[in-house]
Amino acid sequence: MPTFQFLTLTLINRVLHLQLARPEKANAMNKVMWFEIGEVYRWITTQNNIHAVVLSGKGKQFSSGADINFLLQVMESAENFQGDKTEHLRLAILNMQQSFSAIAECPVPTIAAIHGVCVGGAIDLISACDIRLASYRSYFSIMETQLGIPADMGTLQRLHSNLSNGQLRELAFTSAIFSGRKAKQWGLVNNIYFTRKGLMKAAFKLANTIAELPSYAVQATKCSLNVNTNAIVAEGLDTIATINAELLPSPAATSQIAALKTKLKKS
Repeated sequence: MPTFQFLTLTLINRVLHLQLARPEKANAMNKVMWFEIGEVYRWITTQNNIHAVVLSGKGKQFSSGADINFLLQVMESAENFQGDKTEHLRLAILNMQQSFSAIAECPVPTIAAIHGVCVGGAIDLISACDIRLASYRSYFSIMETQLGIPADMGTLQRLHSNLSNGQLRELAFTSAIFSGRKAKQWGLVNNIYFTRKGLMKAAFKLANTIAELPSYAVQATKCSLNVNTNAIVAEGLDTIATINAELLPSPAATSQIAALKTKLKKS
């Protein structure tokens, strides 16, 4: 199996356990981890001996989302670009989207096992997964508006099939924090478990059930389900990339970025 700097892979009986492995930073996704996720899913697509994936995070948290320093790097690359800054930023956003789209497009089903914090970019990540399970003590937030940007990595495009339209809008507009219990009540996750041990046991039990079935039938089923949403999601991702490419260089957004930079320097 390939090795990665910020991901760990363990294959047990046709079930791949994929772990985000930056626990000292609450599994915040820096640039390397972000693109490793796309790379590993493109690799999984080529493997005949992997029939299901369990995605979890090492340490006490699932993921605190995108590393803010990574987001600042993307902004600074646009600021320093000599050509069309808006188009440069749009292409950067589209490139970042591909890492999570690789999960949705991979024919092998992924079960996200979520414990602890799952906010911002981590919601984008789990929105691309097929099934989501969580611990009772997990909590979530579509927190991008709090940072001064709209979510642009898949949350707004993919979760319409899980959350009601009004609920998704409320959570996306307010950056509200909500519990694993609420996530189950609203349909973001299939089930919740009182302990992390119980969560992981349930995730692997479900993954093994899937892995024991004919893989061609499971993968054809996922392909068929994706047909219903692929075109809509792709159009939505392209549209939000264009919107954010125009929004982020604006005075209001750059002011917010400057405030974030100042806050980071003081912390």
